[in-house]
Amino acid sequence: MRRAVSSVTVALGLLGATVACAGVALAAPASASSPLAAAAGKKRCTVADERLRELSGLVATKSGYVVVNDGTEVESRKRVFFLNTRCEVTKEPVRYSGQGPFDTEDLALSPDGKTLWIADTGDNVTSRNRRDRVAVWSMPVSGSSRPVLHRLSYPEGKPHDAEALLIGDDGNPLIITKVMSGKAQIFTPAAKMKSGNTEPVPMKQVGEIALPKTDTDNRLGAPGRVAITGAARSPDGSRVVVRTYADAFEYDVTGGDIVAALTSAEPRVTALADPFGEAIAYTPDGKTFLTVSDGGQLDEDEPVDILGYTPSTEGAKPIAGEGDEPKKAAGRSWLDGLSLSDITYIIAAVGVIGALMVAAGVFGILRARRKPATSRRDGDGPDRDDLADDPRGPAGDDFLPPDDRARGGVYGGAPSGGVYGGAPGGGRGGTAPAGGGRGG
Repeated sequence: MRRAVSSVTVALGLLGATVACAGVALAAPASASSPLAAAAGKKRCTVADERLRELSGLVATKSGYVVVNDGTEVESRKRVFFLNTRCEVTKEPVRYSGQGPFDTEDLALSPDGKTLWIADTGDNVTSRNRRDRVAVWSMPVSGSSRPVLHRLSYPEGKPHDAEALLIGDDGNPLIITKVMSGKAQIFTPAAKMKSGNTEPVPMKQVGEIALPKTDTDNRLGAPGRVAITGAARSPDGSRVVVRTYADAFEYDVTGGDIVAALTSAEPRVTALADPFGEAIAYTPDGKTFLTVSDGGQLDEDEPVDILGYTPSTEGAKPIAGEGDEPKKAAGRSWLDGLSLSDITYIIAAVGVIGALMVAAGVFGILRARRKPATSRRDGDGPDRDDLADDPRGPAGDDFLPPDDRARGGVYGGAPSGGVYGGAPGGGRGGTAPAGGGRGG
């Protein structure tokens, strides 16, 4: 009997291990499908000025471009720069008032195209000290005067990293958060903004953005397809676009309601090939997207190019391995709710259990061979009656399994992708000084 039980254990274990290995082999090719490579954008010009190595905000004008760097402590880079169509700095960059901004991330134009808005809203999630206030700055798009500071704060004082800015028809900013999973949030001032070094005006959340899934290749993988790094509104106000490290999502705007478009409309999706894109803008005629990368995340010999893309007319395409239509919750089996990765890990777990069963079976067989046979009371070998009379019970102590041993669990989580928290360096993620006009 002991040998029969051990043999069955071995057989079941081998079967489980075999099924697991076969399942993993079949599942692996499907889960390793290659991301979609985006078509390269058309180069407009190369930004060669060393002060503009970390571009994060971009708008296009009839005479060229206006750009700002990501957060920096280098004084010569803490400016608003004006470029011609060849990406050359055309005049003295415009300084900020006071101590300047804390972490600039995006640029936006007012609906009339006369005012330039600067998002001083960066707040890296990896920072030890998060910001309890953020800011936007406004100035004439011509650069005829310095930017004016407007302090803001999030509801309940909760910090957010935000790298995208839009301006509504009412002249108020719409700040869009940067997340690595889930939905991005949209915030706007809950009261009239103030100018100068004042207490921050509270903001309110007005919506969430759930981007459609894509499989566009980018340096950050899956998180890079979710993290919103820039936004822009078309010159006629009929469209808005938000971008990630992988794609541009363009929405139609009806009646000037940008929030309704971002939260309920289906966007058209344009795959982007920027190495580390953090900015997007429309050309003055509204026919082309313009993008630029943060060169601080690139190799020294990689150029910082302003690229042009023709907006797509199509929505998000189905991703290989996912159903074209979502199945209804009613009538679904528990298997329907499992992803391919989940199934792979379950099969792997079965394999581990099978291996443990094999080991237990082999141990039982060896133990049975080494242990002397139980003495017989009636000379004709053990039978049902003998087992019933055994004071140890029908099975007897010899039939008890070995003591259980702690077994390590099987980790079924998917490996986590790198999270971009901002390039290291001064000025990002620190606590802003209380006074002096600094944006933080």
